[in-house]
Amino acid sequence: MSTDSTTGLLRGGRDRAWALALAAIVGAEFMLQLDGTIVNVALPALQSDLGLSVAGGSWVPNGFLLAFGGLLLFAGRLGDALGHRRVFLAGIGLVVVASLVAGLAPNLEVLIAGRVLQGAGAAVAGPTGLALLAIVFQGERQQRAFGLYSTVTGLGASAGMVLGGALTWAGDWRLSLLVNVPIGLVVVALAARALGVRDEATRSRSLGMPRVPGMPRVPGMRSALLSTAALAAAVYGLVHAADKGWGDRWTLIALGGAVVLAGVLLLADRRAAEPLLPLAVLAGRERAGAFAALLLLAAVLTGFLVYLVQYLQSVLHFDALRSGLAILPFGLALLVSTQILTARIAAVGLKTRALLGLAAVLAGAAWLTRLDGGSAYATDVLAALVVMGLGVGVAIIPLNMIVLTTAPAEYAGVAAGLLQTALTIGGALGLAALLIPLGANGLADGISSMFAWACGALVAALLVAAASWYRPRARD
Repeated sequence: MSTDSTTGLLRGGRDRAWALALAAIVGAEFMLQLDGTIVNVALPALQSDLGLSVAGGSWVPNGFLLAFGGLLLFAGRLGDALGHRRVFLAGIGLVVVASLVAGLAPNLEVLIAGRVLQGAGAAVAGPTGLALLAIVFQGERQQRAFGLYSTVTGLGASAGMVLGGALTWAGDWRLSLLVNVPIGLVVVALAARALGVRDEATRSRSLGMPRVPGMPRVPGMRSALLSTAALAAAVYGLVHAADKGWGDRWTLIALGGAVVLAGVLLLADRRAAEPLLPLAVLAGRERAGAFAALLLLAAVLTGFLVYLVQYLQSVLHFDALRSGLAILPFGLALLVSTQILTARIAAVGLKTRALLGLAAVLAGAAWLTRLDGGSAYATDVLAALVVMGLGVGVAIIPLNMIVLTTAPAEYAGVAAGLLQTALTIGGALGLAALLIPLGANGLADGISSMFAWACGALVAALLVAAASWYRPRARD
């Protein structure tokens, strides 16, 4: 067996360090993805227990999302400036403490504070973990690491729905917040052993990590505040649009403010000695196409998972646990895709694989345009879930690799932060935009139109990516 195989990572001193590092990074990603969906399923029970209205309860997921989306860029830059290991461990530690606070919260105020801190910790840990993945692993080992990371991303989201449904069914929503505590402690222990923080130069050599000259300093506070405010305003505006509509005054104020703040940030960054968003990261047609495809794919997948679960519960009358289990084939198909199918087509170029994967997701979404009030899960939903899971697995690895492996090494953290920002903004955009046909027609009659909109977004992703990656040959 090749030493680059996943099992080969466990042999010998250096291979063991690689294995522990990979376990820490993917374990952190599993925890963050789990946290992103587990609370949504437990929300009705949480609202009932604390006596919250729907509007009050909405701040439980939204508090996390605002802090996470707002801090991603700055947190990724912190990893570049202060060291990815230190920042990664600090982020996971903050998630653990915040999960404990939220899980034991006696009232809404403490619960929301805990969720905001969870989002801040996730924003710190997510980009730095992804940057470490791109730096620590090289060659074939890197492709396998990205494959496992992508698998865990999908399985974490699916597991969150199943576990959230099970814990809600068992009658204790607090466990859906406290479950991060033991997972986080294990991740911290693995990361501290494999990555370390006391002698980063020695650890870099033990893991075979390249030294990065000219490490940037922490960017100015003005840029940090501007980026956080711009992203938080954008996320809030999109979340508010999903609840109150695109024409609502606060939706327009938030989105308009986000545009203005982003413009001010770009102007300020042009004059800064250490810009928060270096032009070197933004430049390049390959990365631009991958960023756009990831944003649109995230919009489709987030809306698809949230609204399909609601369709299963409200129209097909599945309970919380059964609806979570009904989504599981998507995660299992993603597992097969990233761990088996991707290895079979490894010889195919990254860009071609990404386009093939997006096309498969489009085929699955097109199948779901047939849904209505009389549809059945086994004949009308299951096959589409499998096809979409396979497609996401084929597409997500090359898209991530195009972004992270083509960015300058000294800006790995900010590139990872931008990647996760695209996913977060895309997810919020999907929740808001895909709600439009549902709001007009209801779940039973509007679900078909919703997936037609999703197909349009996927066609746009295919066209933008192809146009960015392939230029027509000049005629003689």
